[in-house]
Amino acid sequence: MVREEYEVIPLDPIRAMEKRIKKLEEMLQERSTASEYIELVKTNQQVVGDLIRMNTGIIDKLNNLTTALEGLIKRIDEFSSKFEVEIEVGGGESKRVKELEEENRRLKEAQEELLDKISKLEKRLNALLISRVPVRKVAQPTQATQVTIPR
Repeated sequence: MVREEYEVIPLDPIRAMEKRIKKLEEMLQERSTASEYIELVKTNQQVVGDLIRMNTGIIDKLNNLTTALEGLIKRIDEFSSKFEVEIEVGGGESKRVKELEEENRRLKEAQEELLDKISKLEKRLNALLISRVPVRKVAQPTQATQVTIPR
């Protein structure tokens, strides 16, 4: 007959080790959540950086637009002064008045086109801003845990 040996092992140390393993697993889950939050913050910083760059570009384009509008205003002022002089001198319908009316119509169309382009630019920027915002779901912790972010 084969003789088997048996040994009595206390369960308290085993239970303590099981508890420590469980705590370590929970800490790993907390670190995973913390790293997700860190990644979310990095993504948000990237979006903010992109928005700043786009904002700077918009400001530059608006400055260019302001310059173009000032030129347009000068041309309209010149036109109106020429128109007033022509009316005073000619007193009636003349070829020059018709030319000035045509120029006025072209300037008005150009101004309307600029306003349309500004409107389209604004819509595109809004669409671009909306498309750049990341949609990300972050797993909500089941218990209230304190997350510390290492510096």
